[in-house]
Amino acid sequence: MTYELAVLLARIPLDVAVPLLIGIAVMVSLIGTWVVNTIYTPFQLEPNNLVGGAKFSFLGEVYAVTLALALIGAFDRYTDAQTTVQKEVATLVSLERAADIYDQPGQAEVRAKMKSAIREYARAVVEKEWRTMSLGVPSFEVTHRLNQLSDVFLKADPITAGQQALQQNTVEWVRQINESRSFRLTTVSRSLVSLVWILLGLGTTIAIVFPWFFGTVNVVSQAMMSAILVSFLVMHLVVVLHLAYPFVGETAVSPSAFLAVAQ
Repeated sequence: MTYELAVLLARIPLDVAVPLLIGIAVMVSLIGTWVVNTIYTPFQLEPNNLVGGAKFSFLGEVYAVTLALALIGAFDRYTDAQTTVQKEVATLVSLERAADIYDQPGQAEVRAKMKSAIREYARAVVEKEWRTMSLGVPSFEVTHRLNQLSDVFLKADPITAGQQALQQNTVEWVRQINESRSFRLTTVSRSLVSLVWILLGLGTTIAIVFPWFFGTVNVVSQAMMSAILVSFLVMHLVVVLHLAYPFVGETAVSPSAFLAVAQ
């Protein structure tokens, strides 16, 4: 699956995507079952049950492992994105508190610039960069605001011993913000590789097609079981898709933490 296609699917509202994808998969499953049972009688297909059932069971186990690994990997990426955002915001809060230490006479302007730089950076992240992150594209305005924030804190002239001691921490905090932002922007490039999506697609296709060649007198029950199985698998694929792209769609990581700092 290409990145553009994955993002396009993830952007579709869940109340539309879930019924649509399940409906398409179930329709293919039912049509295939009907076509095969039209060409062959259940008694002609029944010999496939023993050998085919064993093969289907083995393929099901392999597919289950692949799906589990994809789900775990996607969940890790989603939680990593949440942690990165929380870490970036926590560092901004630490810098905001550090600005209060510059309370000596003549430092009011520096303190105001520090707090303003923090708010403007957080606001730019929410208003500008949050929309471009799904494409892995940084916002030039956020880059500019981050440079301003770095200049204000790194060029501040500490007067008291407390300010001098804190200066070492502020340098590290500014570095952490740059690092967190870079990690946040590269989240899309660290999603599941195409080979994993190919395996998931092949596994789902096999799960849809394989039951067509099993024979049973009650074709309706066979079709219903196949439809339930396909629906279950498609739901898992939707979950993997949304977890793999944590800044896209309805389940995207919220920028509310940045909004609290921007106010």
